[in-house]
Amino acid sequence: MAVQPIDEFLHHAPAGTAGLFSDNFWFSICDRDADVFGVNHIHASLNKAYARFSTMIVIDGVSQPWANKAPLPDVQRFDRLSEGHMSYQVVKPVEQIRIMFDGPKYGFDLLYAARFPVFDYSDCLGGNPLSSSDHYDYRGHYEQGMMCTGEFEVRAGPRPGRRQICSFAHRDHSWTHRFNNETPWEQPPLDRQQSLFHFWPSIQTPTMHLNAFGWMNPEFQPPAPKAPRSGGFLSDARGSRPIRGASCEIRLEEDGRTAMSFRYKIVLPDGETVHVRTGRKHAHTMNGLMRGENDAECMLDCYESFFDFDVEETGERGYGCSEYSIVPPHPRWRY
Repeated sequence: MAVQPIDEFLHHAPAGTAGLFSDNFWFSICDRDADVFGVNHIHASLNKAYARFSTMIVIDGVSQPWANKAPLPDVQRFDRLSEGHMSYQVVKPVEQIRIMFDGPKYGFDLLYAARFPVFDYSDCLGGNPLSSSDHYDYRGHYEQGMMCTGEFEVRAGPRPGRRQICSFAHRDHSWTHRFNNETPWEQPPLDRQQSLFHFWPSIQTPTMHLNAFGWMNPEFQPPAPKAPRSGGFLSDARGSRPIRGASCEIRLEEDGRTAMSFRYKIVLPDGETVHVRTGRKHAHTMNGLMRGENDAECMLDCYESFFDFDVEETGERGYGCSEYSIVPPHPRWRY
């Protein structure tokens, strides 16, 4: 399916929707020279009339997250989406996005430009694997390999000053009933194997962008049995095409949550299988605003780890973000 220019903006909830329906924008920063890694995230709900803006940034190895929540006017197509400190602008649909931030410890002006064509997750083989969860009703989801350029100003810490950003990046945009589900009165105890939830790396090299979604626990049975267990895409000189499958091995630190390393097995569009393993780990952070309407309750521990990557079969090297999640969230209540 072709992503339309209007899809870059906000979406109204389907008729009859009473619960939370939201657009979610996710953009990575992964600059090894500038030593800046992290995610810019916006969660915007027209039917609940609010938006959360956040940056989960690691600078020189130090985590410096920022977040704010603001009222959201009922405007589907915006010129600039902002709460005063952070702003989001569609410069050219499916090609250029500008994100600006002016905060106490850092600020930036970043342009995300298309490196490869957009991939619509409804084009995954067998259908959208995101529909396998009963927690979310995905009405739309697309992703894209980008280049991130601009200026980043560090305003505190031992190394203040301006740094130029020029690196591979990744983005996604979804509109969904995300975090609209009821939660249990008490969470079950943590089981190390059963706690493994999704994996979702963005692997970028000089010639390609490889993205894969799936379940880390091979015993996990998605609530929607007909949905594929994995999905994703390969972007290269031939465009963006669905992969045939993916799986993941993760090594965790003693806390049972922090990723030490990954090894991915990915079946490419032509049927060739490659293995991608992580190399040096540059940073680790959490997408900390995985919330529904209750600001005090974390709905999902979604982590973003930034690694170098090695393709075992070809020797090609790159870098990017390894997203993954652990359930149930701990601590559940954060206020």
